[in-house]
Amino acid sequence: MSEWRLLTPDSELPEVPAAPAPWRLTGDGWILLLELPEAARRDPRHLPPELRDCPLGGPAIVMFVDYAESPAGPYRELLYIPGRFTLPDGAHAWSVTRIYVSTWESVANGRRNWGIPKDRADFAREQAGRGERLRVAAEGRMVAELELGARGPRLPARAGLLPASLRRLVQFHAGRRFELAPGAHGGVRLARVERLASDPGLFPALADARVRLALKAERFTLEFPVATSAAQTPR
Repeated sequence: MSEWRLLTPDSELPEVPAAPAPWRLTGDGWILLLELPEAARRDPRHLPPELRDCPLGGPAIVMFVDYAESPAGPYRELLYIPGRFTLPDGAHAWSVTRIYVSTWESVANGRRNWGIPKDRADFAREQAGRGERLRVAAEGRMVAELELGARGPRLPARAGLLPASLRRLVQFHAGRRFELAPGAHGGVRLARVERLASDPGLFPALADARVRLALKAERFTLEFPVATSAAQTPR
């Protein structure tokens, strides 16, 4: 089994306009809290070396987001968070370890601002019965395909009510450690999952995932602040 890698190294990224943090984004999307088999959750293809030996708890998270507005323009994204890590310094934090977005502007600025390991992919979003079918493809292969539907009333939600320690996101990129606590508010509805599929070489294996909670996020605002950044200390 191969190791974690970016599809496009930093040295091969195209030149794009800088869009420095903080960012305020608006859009809608889907949030899945999953229970994955340990082999899938610890798959070294989707777990960078800095996190390989860290204890891991909580649910895995998969999100599909369609941003209508952002400082880098509209774009779509599919991301994976294996869970909440206990880092070597004792801090607890989430970390995005695999993420695809639809524009190079988002790729380059996401890596530069927060160390988020974005890669570019092609996205399709279409109606399927009473729900949606979402497809993501990269390198001529399917990354993931999701069929989801919303149900029930829309309820208000505000991530900012949680303490920053529970929203802590830590990323490792290009020899640096980035830390931030994003905030969000908007509406959510319960969702049903009709199908989850993925190519395990490009995204964690979803076929055997057990859904703990699925939500449709509607008309939300996401705030990504300036990250603190420091050179990584040798382990």
